[in-house]
Amino acid sequence: MRLVFISDTHTHRNISLPQGDVLVHAGDATSSGTLAEVSQFLEWFSAQPHSRKIFIAGNHDWLFEREPNSASMLLIEHPDLVYLQDSGVEIEGIRFWGSPWQPAFYDWAFNLPRKGVRLREAWNKIPMDTDVLITHGPPYGVLDQVGGGEHLGCEELKIRRAAVKPRVHVFGHIHDSYGVAYEGSRIMVNASICDESYRPIHRPIVVDISPEKIEVLGTETRPQRERLMALMAGLESAERAHGEIQAMQFKGIMHGMAEYLGKSPDELVQDYVRRGLRSDLIRFLRSEGKPARRPLPVKILEGYEDDLGLTAP
Repeated sequence: MRLVFISDTHTHRNISLPQGDVLVHAGDATSSGTLAEVSQFLEWFSAQPHSRKIFIAGNHDWLFEREPNSASMLLIEHPDLVYLQDSGVEIEGIRFWGSPWQPAFYDWAFNLPRKGVRLREAWNKIPMDTDVLITHGPPYGVLDQVGGGEHLGCEELKIRRAAVKPRVHVFGHIHDSYGVAYEGSRIMVNASICDESYRPIHRPIVVDISPEKIEVLGTETRPQRERLMALMAGLESAERAHGEIQAMQFKGIMHGMAEYLGKSPDELVQDYVRRGLRSDLIRFLRSEGKPARRPLPVKILEGYEDDLGLTAP
């Protein structure tokens, strides 16, 4: 069975979907969750060619929390769609479970107090035999950071996921952590289509699942990706080097990245000393090719401005 994962599409403009058997949307299909937006999304989602289509709500999809009866009336018009809210569906022996909740995040939909009993109760509804878990937010510590900052995922979800051990866990919510993480033979997928600026730059993530194995399928590479991969390899080598060699490698990496972005190395140093270079390289790599594991971002340039021959911030 081929699964196509998307999340956080918001307006679904300029989104090209690959072929597959089951299309799964992990929430935030709209911007404000109005009746008109939800209706538009359902029309678009229903028109996709995949034989089965499953979705959950996210923190932007207010209609499903504030006016569930109105949302139900819209769903009646699209019997081909499966909406999950603390509920599940089985397709060809694969058991799916969907839930929209997340720890309180400003004043948005489907918020529950962090580390609270209500979140624990919601996650405890996840059946132990779940194969594919669909939540809007990530578990704590997995693909749940913005710019390599603090972890924003749910601690209670992490505990329940460890007990259930779904073969695949797909979510979104944290746009900047788009990608795939591995835990033995199990995979976690952040399928956010939009970046932090709500631009739909990420690609759907395709997973083949069978009783024997799970395989994440790549997408075609672009020429820029090869260059970015070379920059990343140089960065990793430079981190292991010392002294003059390290400074020379850093300087080459910064100049290569500056040329790619159309900026000056001085501008990049002032920015990356504060934010770290690795996380940006990872972000560009993901936008140019297939998702990859997310290494922890580190600040590597602080204190090297003189060695690099660049202006200190």
